[in-house]
Amino acid sequence: MAGLRRHPTWRRFALIAVFCLMESGAHRQVASAEGLSLEQVKASMLYNFAKFVDWPPRANSEMVLCVFGSDPFGPALDSLDGKPLKDKTLSVRRIVSATQGQTCHVLFVSSSESSDLPSLLKILRDMPVLTVSDTEGAAAQGIMIEIVVVEQRRLGFKINLKAARQSRLEISSQLLKLAQTVY
Repeated sequence: MAGLRRHPTWRRFALIAVFCLMESGAHRQVASAEGLSLEQVKASMLYNFAKFVDWPPRANSEMVLCVFGSDPFGPALDSLDGKPLKDKTLSVRRIVSATQGQTCHVLFVSSSESSDLPSLLKILRDMPVLTVSDTEGAAAQGIMIEIVVVEQRRLGFKINLKAARQSRLEISSQLLKLAQTVY
C-alpha cells in the first residue's frame, strides 16, 4: 500500500539499539532487549541519533550530550559517558539553564521544561545543537527530533528537518527513512 510505512516495534528498536551499542563498544554486557527499560532504550536512541547527524566543524575533542530539566535517564545515560562517538569522546552533562545548551552537540529537553520551549529554542536559534525531546508536539514547535510512544511497547520519532537545517545540521537520509513524520 502506497504511503504506509512499517514502524519498528519497541522490542525491535531495542534490539537495534542494543546491537549498535554493543558494536560501538558502548555496552560491555550482552543485554536482552526485553529486559531494557524504556529509559534505557531512549538513552540508546540519543546515542544513535548522534551517529546519523553531521555538525559543522568545532575545535574540540568531545561530543557533548546534555540533559536539560529533570533527568529521566539516570544511570542509563551515564553508562555512555566516555564512549567513542564520531571520532570524539562522548561527554554526558546535566545542565540547569538554556544558555548552557549552546555548548552541547545533542540536547535532550525534558518534559519538565516544555513550558519554556519557545524561549529555549529562541536561545538556540541557528546554533548547531541537535535538540531532542519526548514531549508531545515538540517537533511541531521546533525541536529537531521528538521521541514518541506510538503504542504500548512501540517507539518512533518525528524529525523537524527545517529546524535542523536552520542550525546547519545534516541528518542522514537513513535516519529520515526511519522517522514517523518529517516536517
